[in-house]
Amino acid sequence: MADATFIIQAFVTLFLIVDPIGVIPIFLGLMDKFSEEKRAKIVWKATVIACLVLLLFSAFGKMIFGFFGISMYSFRIAGGILLLIISIEMLFGSKTRTEVSEDILKEQQEDMAISPMAVPLLTGPGAITSGIMLSNSAPTPTDKGILGLIILLVFAITYVLLRNSNIVYKALGPTGTKVVVRLMGLILSAIAIQFIIAGVREAFPAIA
Repeated sequence: MADATFIIQAFVTLFLIVDPIGVIPIFLGLMDKFSEEKRAKIVWKATVIACLVLLLFSAFGKMIFGFFGISMYSFRIAGGILLLIISIEMLFGSKTRTEVSEDILKEQQEDMAISPMAVPLLTGPGAITSGIMLSNSAPTPTDKGILGLIILLVFAITYVLLRNSNIVYKALGPTGTKVVVRLMGLILSAIAIQFIIAGVREAFPAIA
């Protein structure tokens, strides 16, 4: 039977790092010139592609790092630092994420469902890092399978939120959205520190 702690940690971590609520204002800004029908298609395609990318890296990320000789404790520490940086941006309202997405939108003419919506807004470095670390932390094949289901669940929720982005944004309002994002950033920072501590303990067993 799967560890309840692992299930909760996996869901909370991935939901916070994908951050569908934080993406909503960006999404509305990018989609303002499209019809409702076109928005629906873009949301569906973006969430499916983002989900598949995260599933792929969660399943084979460890193999890829093994090929390059990267130890998992090094990746835990590096990943924890990356998540900490992202959480700080969420806490202090950095606009880096928005500016990057707008630059990509202006410079690239490819389907925006793929870029910037799916990658890097929904499945970016932080999500990929989290997926790989959670997959490595899964104690049994059953847990790894459940991690896959959790990823599917996170993106199902993301699809619903983005599909109803106008309603969600009106309900929360600009201030409410900022408050929710700040709270997510605070929780994510604690998770990031935990990843770093776990990596240091694996690198230096004497500390544990």
